[in-house]
Parts: sequence; C-alpha cells; structure tokens
Amino acid sequence: MPVREWIAENLALGVPREALLSSLVQGGLAPEVARAELEAAAAHPAVRGASRHLARRAHLRALLDTYSALYRQSQAGQGVERRAQLAPAEFFERYYFQNRPVVIEGLLEDWPALRRWSPGFFADRFGDAQVEVMAGRDAEAQPDLHVSRLRTSLSMREYAARIEATQESNDIYMVARNSLLKREAFQPLLEDIRAPKGFIRPDIHVPDSVHLWFGPAGTWAALHHDHLNVLFCQVLGRKRFRLIPSFELPRAYNHQGLYSAVDPRTPDPARFPEFQHATVLDFVVGPGDALLIPVGWWHAVHALDVSISVTFVSFDLPERNTYWRNCWIGPDPDSEGAAMRKVETP
Repeated sequence: MPVREWIAENLALGVPREALLSSLVQGGLAPEVARAELEAAAAHPAVRGASRHLARRAHLRALLDTYSALYRQSQAGQGVERRAQLAPAEFFERYYFQNRPVVIEGLLEDWPALRRWSPGFFADRFGDAQVEVMAGRDAEAQPDLHVSRLRTSLSMREYAARIEATQESNDIYMVARNSLLKREAFQPLLEDIRAPKGFIRPDIHVPDSVHLWFGPAGTWAALHHDHLNVLFCQVLGRKRFRLIPSFELPRAYNHQGLYSAVDPRTPDPARFPEFQHATVLDFVVGPGDALLIPVGWWHAVHALDVSISVTFVSFDLPERNTYWRNCWIGPDPDSEGAAMRKVETP
C-alpha cells in the first residue's frame, strides 16, 4: 500500500498520530518528512470527513456496548429460555418483537414427520428422485460462499445411504438453498408437517416459506446471521447452537457476506480479541423443539446426530417477517482485521 494511502486510512480509523509517526520512522522515513506527510494528510478534506464519520460510528458502538452490558446483567443473558405450551400472543410480544430467542418445546407434536422421517424413509419413498446437495464442503471454511462449485446431484437413495454410512462429516449436506420442497416430486413431504397455528401462516405451499435441511452427524454451519427471523424446527436428531445477540455485531468480526471470521469452537484471542467479550449462548435442540432465531442474531450450528430440520420464515403477522434490509453484505469496512493492520509499517 502506498505510504500516503496508508496514512490516510489510519488517520480515518482514529489511530493516534504519534503511533503513526513512530511506524513511519521505523519504516525508514526521516522524522521531518513523516511529520509533514501526516500533517498534509490530516488536513485533506476527505480524511477530515472520514474522521467525523468515525466519531459517529463510535457513538453507535458505545450504544451497542451498553445494550450488551444490560443483556449480560439480565436473566436472559444467562441462557436461552425453554418454554412449553407457549401461546402465540406471548411468543410475539415477549420474543419476536423483542428480538429474543426462545426454544418452544412440544410445538411439533402433531407432525407426522416426527414419527416417519428418517434416511430410510426418504430412500424408500423418494429413492429414484434426484436431489441436489453440497459436496466437498470440508475443503472450504465457509462452503456457502462457494455454492456453484460445490453443488452436485445424486439419487435420494444414494444420498441417504451415504448419510447412514457416515459416522461424522461436514463434507456433504442438503441445505435450504437446495430448495428440495419446491420440487413437485417432494411435495408430499409437506403433508407430514404443519404450520404451527398462530405462529406461522397456514399456507406452507407458498414458495420459499419453508425449507428442509438433511445431513449426517458432524455438519457445521459457520457463524453467521440471517437477514430475517427464522423459526427453526428440529425433526430428527440433535443440533448444538451457539447464539450471539444481534447488538454484539462489533464483536462478531463480520468479514464477508453474512459470515463471521471467527470459529466459535476455537476462537483465536490474538486475532479476535473482542470475541472474548461476546455473549455466547450454547444449547442443544432436539426432536420436537422449535427455536426462534431472531433477525440479526449470530449463530453457528453443529449436528450431533443424523439430522433433519425444517425452517419457516412466513410468520402469522400482516408483515410476515421483519427484515434487516440494509444489512452489510460485504467485508466490514471497520472490521477489527482492518484495525489490526494499522500499526504495520506501510
């Protein structure tokens, strides 16, 4: 990076001038030249404007930190609530509208899928039908960012057999983007599930209102957030969730798309020091459980068993869902990764 660009970037990030001066001198610039370059860059209108913008972002960061501190002091910050016989009205007022997760036990008890669905059932019922899955996932830290290359097709019988023969793997997985339930051959599966009354709109045949996930033990969804609310329903097996509140966005190190650079299983405190202060809610959902994943909440998901899950996004509200429409879809320009570069010599 050219010296003047480096100076401008770091001034805009709020790095103290003396720290930059020291780095420039260590990099070989004469002290008087380094100081002159710093003064010239600091006087540039673009740098002055960026510095004012940084101050406004600092105010927002302080507000988010306050929300985080309040949450940690509350009972909600100690873990995700588990509720049985939760009424829809309380669900929306206490959780959905408050942007708080909740596990609802027994919400799926009238689903035939709980008693029928398994790899063997899928193989017997849909054996010859072709399905699209993501294969070769282990080669990528974030396979969802490489969809086109990882897509592959095989028969449902072959896919089910591979799952049953796999002890634990993240290499192959049928995820929501494979849109299995849109295909006519698999429409009978919709007869085995129910839209939870009062929670989800009853017409589940509307495209993209419901999705299916099917994979072996060991599948891993890297830490990310969704741009809308999701009701996650577990049909077969167990999944371990790690959730981080939406207002702890600065600690999540968003680096590409909706994804975090942090692996919450083995976070690196040297690379991601702020993550050590994140509130991580760690829990398991099992068959019959429904989990509200509020919009913007960071989550990573690990399948502990062969797993089948269903997700709904069309809630029984006039608005159907509430979207983070302007969520950042690229690298965070104020990411800690950028801040960590600021002391390097240009």
